[in-house]
Amino acid sequence: MPTFLIFAVCAFASGFALRLTDPIVLPIAHHFGVAATAAALLNTAYALPYALAQPFLGPLGDRFGKARCIQVCVAALAAMLALGAVAPSFALLLATRVVAGICAGGLIPLVLASIGDRYGMHERQVMIGRMLLAIISGQMLGSVVSGIANEAFGWRSPLFVAAGVAVVAAGFAWLAIPASAHQRPAGHTPGASFRALYGRVFENPKAVWLYGAVLVEGLLFFGLFPYVGSLLLEHAGPGGAVLSSQTGFVLGAFGIGGLAYAIAVPLLIRTFGVARMCLIGAIGAGLCYAALAFLPLWWLAALAMLIAGFCYYMLHNSMQTEATELAPSARGSAVALFACGFFTGQALGPLLFGPLMHTVGFAATLIGTGVALALLGVVFVRSVVAGRERVEPLAAEG
Repeated sequence: MPTFLIFAVCAFASGFALRLTDPIVLPIAHHFGVAATAAALLNTAYALPYALAQPFLGPLGDRFGKARCIQVCVAALAAMLALGAVAPSFALLLATRVVAGICAGGLIPLVLASIGDRYGMHERQVMIGRMLLAIISGQMLGSVVSGIANEAFGWRSPLFVAAGVAVVAAGFAWLAIPASAHQRPAGHTPGASFRALYGRVFENPKAVWLYGAVLVEGLLFFGLFPYVGSLLLEHAGPGGAVLSSQTGFVLGAFGIGGLAYAIAVPLLIRTFGVARMCLIGAIGAGLCYAALAFLPLWWLAALAMLIAGFCYYMLHNSMQTEATELAPSARGSAVALFACGFFTGQALGPLLFGPLMHTVGFAATLIGTGVALALLGVVFVRSVVAGRERVEPLAAEG
């Protein structure tokens, strides 16, 4: 079985578990007799440890091997999901989500770092783009399957399904990953300390620019997400109503746009090149976010979000690829810190978007976000991508 496919199954399992509890917050709250706001913390209990564990999991992958860490993390994820499915108390269920989030944090970043070890820059972005099919599909299906399974068999059934997916992934990881996947990249130093590994990362002057860019990207793109329902309600006007399914379609359209990008990425790179693709993506996403301030119908908002999702991955996939090249001998550390910055930006986004929305209104906030996204694309291309694209032709001539 190809190693890439095994890694894709592991990444799918991690994404599948991310949004698993969102549709079953109310049934869980009713079962354990807790407030819905408390039950909603199950998603935070997964996502926050996922982000905070990154600075530790990346160096562990560099020290002990990325493939080995992936094997351990996916097996532990399966165990935590299964334990959560039979948890007799809400406290234990919450604890399993915390540990599951930590374990899942060792999957997608190390999978992307492993792709960096196996593929050169000329084909790496395409392969990471293909990996996005597994990641985005897992995140989208996690919510869908959870809702369907809950209606058919109760709230515990989605956790059993997720545990089954993780068990399959663990089986592939432990039984089918070839010995070649455990080989260390050139320049690897066994037993290197965390400080030494991160020192290698920040020896590259692009590191500060890239990590700052991905933090701002997460903040700008995802600050809107919790307020989409409020935006639609404002457009509906006095006495208007918005169905939760309409809000779900608008949010889901962003992921569909990401899937479309993952399919089209080879054509996009051949047609535009990386730098121009990033600029088109950033400006296109900025225009879509600004347009959301004026679109009166929910299905038009969904169309704008679909295009925004497509444009977002034109930029984000390029950032991911650059992260895999910051420090080839400490690639796990570099990509894990990238993921930490990205999730931190996602966490900060709603905290900033909400006060702005209430202070200056949706229109000004969305237009400002659109302008900032376009500027982010320009800064990223000039500070990170342009430098690499200038160097690569010289290296080829040499």
